Amino acid sequence: MAYQGYTQATEAVKRAKRTLIVAPINPNSDMVAAMSALLAYLKNHNLQADAYSQNLNNEKLPSYIPMRDALMPKLSAMRDFRITLNVDKVPIKELAYDVKNGKLDIILTSKQGEWTAHDLSFHQGEDRYDLIIALGCTDKNMLAESFPNQTDFIYRIPVINIDHDAQNEHWGAINLVDMTASSITEVLHGWFTDWNEQKINEKIATALIAGMIWKTQSFKASTINPRSLKKASKLITLGADRESVVHQLWRTRNLNTLKLWGRALTRLEQDPVKEMVWTTLSRLDILETGTTEAKLDELVQELIAYVPSAKLIMIFVEHDEKTTRTALFAEPPHDAKILGRILGLDGSRVKSSGAIAMPIFEAKDYVITTLRSQINT
Repeated sequence: MAYQGYTQATEAVKRAKRTLIVAPINPNSDMVAAMSALLAYLKNHNLQADAYSQNLNNEKLPSYIPMRDALMPKLSAMRDFRITLNVDKVPIKELAYDVKNGKLDIILTSKQGEWTAHDLSFHQGEDRYDLIIALGCTDKNMLAESFPNQTDFIYRIPVINIDHDAQNEHWGAINLVDMTASSITEVLHGWFTDWNEQKINEKIATALIAGMIWKTQSFKASTINPRSLKKASKLITLGADRESVVHQLWRTRNLNTLKLWGRALTRLEQDPVKEMVWTTLSRLDILETGTTEAKLDELVQELIAYVPSAKLIMIFVEHDEKTTRTALFAEPPHDAKILGRILGLDGSRVKSSGAIAMPIFEAKDYVITTLRSQINT
């Protein structure tokens, strides 16, 4: 990747009044680490920025994530709504307001004379942000999913597109897409080093190496290369706490969760041609391991890391004799929302879920057969 991209990105952020960092819905550990590291790095440059990922659960983020309380799961309005009253000829004396039954009443009292409708105007204020940095969004539609009620916002604002996925369409105004990198955090490390390595403190270095460790399964994945290892070594010299990251990523799993994962992995099936993997869990599995279906999202993140070739991951959980809870997770170029809609599931590009009114093995066969017919190889 050309150094020109780094320079363009740096200059764009310096010029921006306020930058919004965005990770997709249901971000993986690499994306969360990248989001937090980038926010902290920009703050070290005294640049105004916010970081956002829809429905992010801050309480569940590991302690090695810097500024985790500042990561936003929701966004306020992108622009103010302004009401302007001409008081040049009719000066104002008093202003009051009241909210009743979901309506705002503004009470204005003049010193003399009266206002008319021609003295009043309404207009949108300026955008709160004038630059977006998108992390791990392979195309603009994936970014748009993070703004369900404000989609037009992303078409008004320039975007820096940061990714390492070969499926990325280089759709941003500036693209930092390095397909040789192991992770988004590794791409950020290259940018930060080019910009000003001295601004990488211990917390930022720890977040960067955390993303790299998670994405490569502690540098065991086939995607790892000598350059990635060299960058990881550099981060450790900058103060990255590798032991803390490894401990929180893998050594803090409770026994019940590991038992559930063990059962899921034992029943793992694969279609290497269609790049799909899936597994099944019975009601007894959930009861005997003392876990909940909420732990399945963590299981999927492990499967994605251990089976990097998998583009579709399905988990089938027996709800009762006639109903199967089904979760479909998609990696680019697939879209879980589109594929899920065919199956009667609902969700985002990354994950769709819902109940299928069939016994578990019938539901599994139905989903696998349907997906195979939809996927071109």
